[in-house]
Amino acid sequence: MTKKLRFLTRLLAATLAVVLLSSAVYLALASDHDCAGEDCAVCRQISACENLLKTLGLTGAAAAVTAALPYALCKALLPCAERLGTGTLVSLKVKLSN
Repeated sequence: MTKKLRFLTRLLAATLAVVLLSSAVYLALASDHDCAGEDCAVCRQISACENLLKTLGLTGAAAAVTAALPYALCKALLPCAERLGTGTLVSLKVKLSN
């Protein structure tokens, strides 16, 4: 199951990278087109690509903050937990006899 999940995660990341790259390339190539007026198809496509890039950028930032927040809170609230370590029966050298 984990190999399939890793594959799907990599596939999703690659697809996202291709979409972002193709949108950025389209914006670069079509930035100086001859505009046909109000109903220009190229201008609409440029607007759609800009919105896609903004949305994916904000979504990525929100996902990164959401993933990092619990980790940061745990490190801030429990700084001494790592120093103390966990006390197991083996580390405390407790003999378990019947």
